[in-house]
Amino acid sequence: MKHLYRTEGPGHSRWLRRCRNGCARRRRNAFTLLELLVVIFLIIVITAIILPTVHRTRGDGANRVKCAANLKQLGLAISLYCNENKGHYPRTGYVPGAPLAFSNDTSDGSSPRDPFGDKNLPGKVADNDVTAAIFLIIRTQDITTEVFVCPDSLQEKDIFGSAPGASAANKTSFTDWRKNLSYSFYNPYPDAEAVRKGYVIKSTVGAEIAIAADMNPGIGDVYDVTLPTETSSARELKKANSRNRKGTGQNVLYGDFHAEFMQNPFCGKNRDNIYTVSGSTDGTITTSKTVVGSPKWEGDSVLLPSYK
Repeated sequence: MKHLYRTEGPGHSRWLRRCRNGCARRRRNAFTLLELLVVIFLIIVITAIILPTVHRTRGDGANRVKCAANLKQLGLAISLYCNENKGHYPRTGYVPGAPLAFSNDTSDGSSPRDPFGDKNLPGKVADNDVTAAIFLIIRTQDITTEVFVCPDSLQEKDIFGSAPGASAANKTSFTDWRKNLSYSFYNPYPDAEAVRKGYVIKSTVGAEIAIAADMNPGIGDVYDVTLPTETSSARELKKANSRNRKGTGQNVLYGDFHAEFMQNPFCGKNRDNIYTVSGSTDGTITTSKTVVGSPKWEGDSVLLPSYK
């Protein structure tokens, strides 16, 4: 009697080969539980590494936008001050050629103090006082001290003093400008030679003139604003950028009161280094080893104070 199913012969051999090959392919294409766990673990590790960077990048971008908005508000306040003072930028007592001063007012803010008063009265500041000139914006315009603090910096807003009712009207300068100020401003105290060369800080200054920016990095630590030239490498230029932005660049406010992010400090008129005194009186050499001093020519931005 013949068997109903044939188990031998060429056909049966081909069928066995196809079965074995198919089963082998299925086994090769499948993931084991261990492999799946390894893949999941790797995804978790990569996500943990990438997410903080993404959040930090988004945060840096948002802070940079907020910083630019601060500068625009400061520009508006300066513009209003100019309108009220015949086009002049804020400035306290001025003696051409006298040393620049950077004062703090550590009073409790309980009684009026006048930066323009008699030198024997409380509150009179030194001639050519840069920080007192900046503080005039707070004294005279409806602007908060929070606007003077970059969200990426370590500074904090000035609260004027400890006394009840302490106010900007009772102060002549920041309580501590190193703690309460994140931005550098135009130098309103040119020497006689700069005036002769046409330097003037009024509402008529051009759109190429930098009038404020993230704070001047100065000289110290890994930063040295006097080190690079405009042809230096990107790595060297980072040493001359503001510490607020960790060397990546700075937000800059110009004479027409628009703010722009610049990747190096050679962003003034004729590629002027906005954080140093020019090396010439005609604008041909736009940087020098001098950070604190008088401008040299009409397009020389010297933004102060500096970090160091």
